[in-house]
Amino acid sequence: MTYKTLINKIDMASLQVISGIGKINRIKLLNNEKIRVIFLFQSSSFWPSWDSVWELMSRNNRFEVKMVLCDIPVKEKTQFENSAQFLSDSDIDYTHINDFNIDDYKPHIIFLHTPYDGHRPRSLYSKNLCIKGYRIIYIPYGIEISDIEKARSDHFHGGVTNLAWRIYTFSPDIIPYYKMFSLTSGEMVKAFGHPKFDSYKKPPLEMPQEIKDQAKGRPILLMKVHFPKKVAGKFITPSISIYKKFLSEISKYNNIFCIFMPHPKFYEQLGKFESVHKFQALIKNAHNVIEYTGDDYRPVLMNADFHVIDRSALMIEAGVTGRPVLYVEANPEEKMTLPVEQIISKYYRAKNADDILRYVDQVAMMGEDPLKEERMEAVSAILPFEKSTAADLIVADIINSLDNEQQDDGDQVFESIREYADEIFMNDEIIAAIANHHKNSIKNHLSYRLGQEIVQAAKAPKQLFSLPKRMLSAYRDFKNNIPFNSE
Repeated sequence: MTYKTLINKIDMASLQVISGIGKINRIKLLNNEKIRVIFLFQSSSFWPSWDSVWELMSRNNRFEVKMVLCDIPVKEKTQFENSAQFLSDSDIDYTHINDFNIDDYKPHIIFLHTPYDGHRPRSLYSKNLCIKGYRIIYIPYGIEISDIEKARSDHFHGGVTNLAWRIYTFSPDIIPYYKMFSLTSGEMVKAFGHPKFDSYKKPPLEMPQEIKDQAKGRPILLMKVHFPKKVAGKFITPSISIYKKFLSEISKYNNIFCIFMPHPKFYEQLGKFESVHKFQALIKNAHNVIEYTGDDYRPVLMNADFHVIDRSALMIEAGVTGRPVLYVEANPEEKMTLPVEQIISKYYRAKNADDILRYVDQVAMMGEDPLKEERMEAVSAILPFEKSTAADLIVADIINSLDNEQQDDGDQVFESIREYADEIFMNDEIIAAIANHHKNSIKNHLSYRLGQEIVQAAKAPKQLFSLPKRMLSAYRDFKNNIPFNSE
């Protein structure tokens, strides 16, 4: 048995055990009771994924909703640092997580902003929320784009995406990826469009006045740039030299105004590879370029006349605007999930700065868009545009699901827990694989005795609920501290 197979078996079994405990502890919706919902807010740049859902739930008397801010810098700092200010500026009442006791409130539902448990304190890890019976909802903010192995692990193997009660993704065509790569089958995933796209069914948000004043009526080109990112020692984002050359040349185009919109982590990551000061000087010295770092990207994305974008959570949303889109490729080009590739294959493409400038000459300056019909057909084929908003459909699904939820058969759930506990701790093949690598480390790192105890506890339900924390600790120690060979 390979290391990867071994870990996948243990991951899958442990997630199923946690999921089973969560079903037993699930907070029931009582008759005439409001549905208690927590939005655990972390990043202002992800707000468009929640905006319309929050608005609809807030004025629906079936719900009692609370916005709880979690801007604690556990692992991620840059993207969370303006979150409190954003909520205040948006007139959204909130409570800080340090002043709120989730267990006293006993929510039926918790919305999580990111799928990465490492972005939150351990008490807010998906496994700890699930075990207590809270239904986790996750609305991906646009990251199901890459189809490389690291991306599959990030997007489909995490605790949130496997323990969620519901995942509302952007397209039915992405659901097979969850079912293929999820460790818990992906049956919780549904596609009703995306709340981000609900904004396009309303009057567009206004372009910031400062940008309108500087543009002076000229066509506006939006350049959205991801932060420099390496996977396995290789960049999966375009070379920064492409953007440096473009910024040094764009001043020659007096009839075009450019908005440079970097990822919130752009400068933090750029500084690891080259001078941030020199890069920012290129923007400052270009008379027709302004940098946009606002918390809400929608005002500029909706109102720009032309887009230049690289691998980004906004790749698909740019296509929804109906404006021309140029996609800047990395070298080597990153493999994308099929629905994303079907859309961006109809975008204009660039491999270097000269290709971007050619797009400016032939599309932006000429006001022509020969790929528009093909591009919009691809967008329509992948994204379900219903008359109802995505928020309407999501909220209706939540209400219907809770109103018609059947209580799980306790004996059946316990039998499932026993089976998966056995898969880890009583499986001869797994134990043999561990013994082959570390004959003297089984008791210390896997805690086989604890495994026996868990199996026995599954047969005696009252004992089960004091054990998950110890059990999960054993899994974590086993996975992180044993230096297995990669073969």
